[in-house]
Amino acid sequence: MGLSSTVGSLLISGFIGLYGICTGFEHENCTNYKTQFERVILVSGDMAMLNSTLVSPDVFDITTVPYSITWYDPKTGQLMSNQTGRTLVHGETLWFLNATLEDSGEYVTILRTPFHCYMQATSLLVEPPVAGECGNPRKVDQSLTLGVADTLSCPLKDYINKLDSYNISSSLTWYRGCEPIVEGKDGYSYRDRTKISIKKVEEQHNSTHTCTLTFTLGGITGSVSETIETKVTAVYSMVPQVHEPANEIIKAQMGSSFTKRCRVFVPGIGTHFIDVIWSGRDYIFNADPSDRVYTSEQRLSIQHSPKPGFWLERLLTVSELREEDFHINYTCIVFSSHGMPKGYFTLLPAGRK
Repeated sequence: MGLSSTVGSLLISGFIGLYGICTGFEHENCTNYKTQFERVILVSGDMAMLNSTLVSPDVFDITTVPYSITWYDPKTGQLMSNQTGRTLVHGETLWFLNATLEDSGEYVTILRTPFHCYMQATSLLVEPPVAGECGNPRKVDQSLTLGVADTLSCPLKDYINKLDSYNISSSLTWYRGCEPIVEGKDGYSYRDRTKISIKKVEEQHNSTHTCTLTFTLGGITGSVSETIETKVTAVYSMVPQVHEPANEIIKAQMGSSFTKRCRVFVPGIGTHFIDVIWSGRDYIFNADPSDRVYTSEQRLSIQHSPKPGFWLERLLTVSELREEDFHINYTCIVFSSHGMPKGYFTLLPAGRK
């Protein structure tokens, strides 16, 4: 399907013919959704996609109410239209095919239904390239973890999804600094259309990474780039290891006091938000020693060798064992971003088989 056919399918020509399209918008009494928080920032010469968010069930019933969309340039008050090699209007999306510094500004979308109209502004900022640099001068931050495999994500996914909806193909190229990234070189591999993986992050990866999307739209072949300021950090954690309890059976005397510790080792560098919780018949959150069954505060200690990481410990205490405390699996559960490893023990009364 060609782009012109797609545009035609998006517009409701009967509705437009019936209600008309004004050449100005200054005097319309539209609900104003103000300026979108996010603005489009790119380098002169790139292709720019401005996307209105008015076509949403949060604004009106998009499944049953017919609508039309028009774009305006507030600087002139004029309707934006298709201009060969310059602009392309496609429903809720306005494209600049070769953005210039003069294109910077706010552009207004008017969405009209038979009963109402809605207004929204979208901001475009076009900047000159920085001498000696490649890519977008406005960078986004992403972190890589030193010494392990990690991934960078290209922020151009919205562009790719929009082009896919037009059935227009696109290609993505990655750069480190100004040099193209070659598959398999320096540990890089292309994972999917928007991600690039690094087998083992090293200090050399502490650099800018740029993803450039190339495509043909409105008869013009162009591109748009996003640049990532990559920060290599030595802070990371791996899957926690429950050393105690070790899935064991423990016997104790009725009426005696009982204490068992949960001991967890987390390989990595730096400390991370990880919770260690005891459970019996239910989760045990009590930390008051005046309670018969309670846990201690979570304790942490750093280990530097032989393997870097940190230990977490939380004690489970029963001040006086009763019949109801036996024949239960007491489980230590570790809540982390790498999963929920567990260790348990079964408490049995001493002297019984």
